[in-house]
Amino acid sequence: MLKNRNVQIAIGVVLLVLVGLGGFLFVANRSAEPVEEEASETLVQTITAEEIGLTLEATPDSKKVMFKIAKAEGIESIEYELVYEADSTAQEQSEGGEPRVQRGITGEADIESGAASFESEELDLGSCSRNVCRYDEGVESVSITLKLIKNDGNIYNVEETLEL
Repeated sequence: MLKNRNVQIAIGVVLLVLVGLGGFLFVANRSAEPVEEEASETLVQTITAEEIGLTLEATPDSKKVMFKIAKAEGIESIEYELVYEADSTAQEQSEGGEPRVQRGITGEADIESGAASFESEELDLGSCSRNVCRYDEGVESVSITLKLIKNDGNIYNVEETLEL
């Protein structure tokens, strides 16, 4: 019976320690003030192409496009995404691909401080390697989305589409 009594006392002490520790942790967590997280997301506003004088132009052969911003005052940098649909290549179709595929070009550009306008480089509607280009066929239109970051930190999105 004594052995049984010692086991009972040991179990009781362990339970008391566990309950005390649990109570201490519960009270400590409740008394800690919650930390407020600051919203670091910046509101992105949408503007029209006319507001910045955005135009999207194709070369006469429709194998390249470029975009121009006539009213670039206050714009610090641009991120762009050009998207278009084209005929898939024979290889893509032989591998079970769809007859039409979506392609895209992304990039970014810094605007010179005080520049009144901006003109992008020509963007190839296809792929080029070692000065040899394979242009996509069947491109009927291209759409561009610009993310404009202004000098004051405001961010704007603008979209434009060009039918070829």
